[in-house]
Amino acid sequence: MPTATLIDRDNLTFAGPANCYHLDPPLMGNEFVMVFIEPGYGSVTPRVTIVPKRIGDAPALNAPLPGSYSLQHDVSIDDGAWFALLAAGGYEIMVPDPVVDDSPAEFDEPTTLEPLALEKAEPEVAEVIRVHELAKELGITSAELLAKLAEYGSTITNASANVDHDTAQIMRGIYAEGE
Repeated sequence: MPTATLIDRDNLTFAGPANCYHLDPPLMGNEFVMVFIEPGYGSVTPRVTIVPKRIGDAPALNAPLPGSYSLQHDVSIDDGAWFALLAAGGYEIMVPDPVVDDSPAEFDEPTTLEPLALEKAEPEVAEVIRVHELAKELGITSAELLAKLAEYGSTITNASANVDHDTAQIMRGIYAEGE
């Protein structure tokens, strides 16, 4: 059965909720896709849209893929993505188990609770990370990460370049699978 593995949940780069998936087999040559809900307004109904996501590039918002559809009412991103990916190619959504670090800490730090922020001063911004920092996080060399990025179509060529949030999440997903 075709599978869609969740790579990034509740992506902050869209007007509405969005999830990034790794598709096996690819959909129309697209191994990674973003599924997002375009909110409705006025007489325009909400819409679930699947678009290609290429490493290092913004999602192709002007190229919706099969499985995109209009809604008659609001739904959660999980329900919308489930139906869209099922309609697109019979994809079953897989959510990887979270990675649990059971290694003991070198020293115990006291747990502090931050006060609940009732209002945020500024909106959250999607993370940007440098290639060498992401490589260190993944336990590989910068050269290995640059090669993997190039393999997936990225034009990033040096270790001090920035990697966008979506690309970083995709790489984390790839290396979490043991590649």
